Amino acid sequence: MTRPLSPPRDAQRSRVYRAEDDWSARLDAARRGAPLATVAGSSVLLPTELRFGELAAARSYAARVLGLPPVGALAGPIAAPELRPRRGQRAAHWEPPGVIALPIPEHGVPWALRECVLLHELAHHVAETAGLASGHRAPYPAVLLVLVGAALGDEAAFALRVAYAEHEVEVGVL
Repeated sequence: MTRPLSPPRDAQRSRVYRAEDDWSARLDAARRGAPLATVAGSSVLLPTELRFGELAAARSYAARVLGLPPVGALAGPIAAPELRPRRGQRAAHWEPPGVIALPIPEHGVPWALRECVLLHELAHHVAETAGLASGHRAPYPAVLLVLVGAALGDEAAFALRVAYAEHEVEVGVL
């Protein structure tokens, strides 16, 4: 009797998270009034990241991002995922066949109802649905870069690409 094959280990997951944490800290600084950042020796004007007050606003944003031309060119038409509240407060996640679960606390700031978290989970939705990538392995980071460039602009995508390089994330090609 043979054992079923387990999926390959998501070896760069922690590097992806560390890079994206650094990137989101830059976006936080822009939101607090310091939009001009030095990234890899270049001065870039970072956008103010959107925060969503409720799940319905995040749902609407997700549908708009999936309708952007660069996203369509990358993966073709992709149905918007279902967004639902997630139990627990520590993580957001994507689950097949197309659900994004976001923690929404009863009290306090809903940390996951922000653009960078939703774009991360949307990248999983696009990558998995289109058969481009699984987990955080390359070219998942490249998919997220396309979404970030389309939704937040080239400067935000540049800052994320630099953060990936600083944390030795294999981006891959599409």
